[in-house]
Amino acid sequence: MIVDVKGIVAGRAATRIAKALIKGETVIVLNAQDAVMVGNTPSIMEKFKRRTDASVLSNPHYGPKYARIPDRMFRRTVRNMLPTKKSAKERMIKRLKVFNAVPKEYASEKAITFEESRFNERHNAMTYKEIALQLGGRW
Repeated sequence: MIVDVKGIVAGRAATRIAKALIKGETVIVLNAQDAVMVGNTPSIMEKFKRRTDASVLSNPHYGPKYARIPDRMFRRTVRNMLPTKKSAKERMIKRLKVFNAVPKEYASEKAITFEESRFNERHNAMTYKEIALQLGGRW
């Protein structure tokens, strides 16, 4: 299953992708950097900034490490919606591929878009690309 999440609310797309992974399908996600996170911009940035700034006081290099690249951020969103049994979760995650744009090998293939989950312009929101750029992500 190939999914294009450009302009789609990230959480709604992630739940459908997680359900497909649970059923045993292989899922390829395109345009992850254009997925939309709905909410107030300062509160979204505060949430992500708190995660990325967290460190161990004795040695900050120990972690925790959070991704600042949009495809990895979206992968984490999907991963957190999967069952918690580790071996099964790892098998499901291996069947998930996430890309920031459309790679050449998938350019000619038809992608599914979740039209009912499309972002409504009336609400405040940020794309994963905007979040990553504010966090200092480079890709």
